[in-house]
Amino acid sequence: MWRRFCFVYMSKIGFYIVYAVLWTIAWLPLPVLYLFSDLGYLIVYKVARYRVKVVRQNMRNSFPNKTVTELRQLEHRFYHYLCDYGVESIWYLHASKHAITQHIVFDNCEVFTEAYRTGKDVIAVFGHYGNWEWVSSLPLHTHPDITIETLYRPLKNRDFDDFFLKLRSRFGCVCVDKKRVLRHILQDKKDGRPFVLAFIADQTPSVNNLHYWTPFLNQDTPFLTGWETIARKTNDYVVFLDTHRVKRGYYHCRVEVLSTEPKETAEFELTEQYVWRMEQNILENPAYWLWSHKRWKHQRS
Repeated sequence: MWRRFCFVYMSKIGFYIVYAVLWTIAWLPLPVLYLFSDLGYLIVYKVARYRVKVVRQNMRNSFPNKTVTELRQLEHRFYHYLCDYGVESIWYLHASKHAITQHIVFDNCEVFTEAYRTGKDVIAVFGHYGNWEWVSSLPLHTHPDITIETLYRPLKNRDFDDFFLKLRSRFGCVCVDKKRVLRHILQDKKDGRPFVLAFIADQTPSVNNLHYWTPFLNQDTPFLTGWETIARKTNDYVVFLDTHRVKRGYYHCRVEVLSTEPKETAEFELTEQYVWRMEQNILENPAYWLWSHKRWKHQRS
C-alpha cells in the first residue's frame, strides 16, 4: 500500500513538473520553438536513437527500391519532422483561434454542411500524417450546429490523459473513448445532434481485430474496419482528410468525399478506398508519416 502511494505521489509530481515546463514553453513563438525542435532532433535521433531500428525496418520494407543513402536521407527528414510535430503540439496549448486557422487551412468543409442539410452525419478518416493533433481545430471551420468528435484511447496515467483531452478539446472538439463509440453514436442520433466523427484509421488493430488484410506500402497489412461497419449501417457520409504540409508549421487539409451512400458499397470497399488514399498521401512526401509506429508487428497466420 505504501509503495503504491509513493508511486502515485511521485507520478503526480513528475506530471506537474512536466506540465509546468510545457505550459511555460508553449507561450514562445513557433519560430523560437523550432530551435528546440532542432536541438531535440540531435537528442532524439543522434543520442537517444529513439526507435531507429523500427523506423529503418519500416522504411526498408516499404521502399525496397530505394538505396541505403536515400533511406538514410528520408530517415533524417522524418526525425526532424517528428521533433517539429512535438513542438507544434506544445505550441497548440496556447495558440489563439486566429493563429491556428492561419497554420492549418481546411478546404471543402461545405461537405459537412451538405450532409447536415440532408439529415446525415459524417465519418471522417485520416492517418498519422502531418500534424494530426491540429485536426482537432476543425470546429473552427464548420457549421456551429455540427459537433466535431474524434476517437481516442485513454492513457493509463490519468493526469496525462486529462492533459491530452484538454489539449484536443480546446476549440470544441469532443473526444470519444474508442470503447464507447457505438453507444456515443446512438446517443448522438437519439438526441438529434449532428456530428462529424473522425477516425485515425491507420492504427494497428489488436490481435483480436485482425479481420482484414490488404497491400499497403509494399506489405501485407491489417486494417481497422469498425469505422466502415458503422458507416454502412448508418449510411452516413464518409470522407477522407487529405493533409499536406505546405511548409514548416503550415498545413492544408482537403475534405474528400469517399461515399455519400455507404450502404450501397461492398464490404471492405470503403476500407480499400481509404488505404489507397492514405498510401498516396504518404508517398507524396513520406517523411511526414509516423514511421516510428510498430505498424507491422502482426503477421498473417
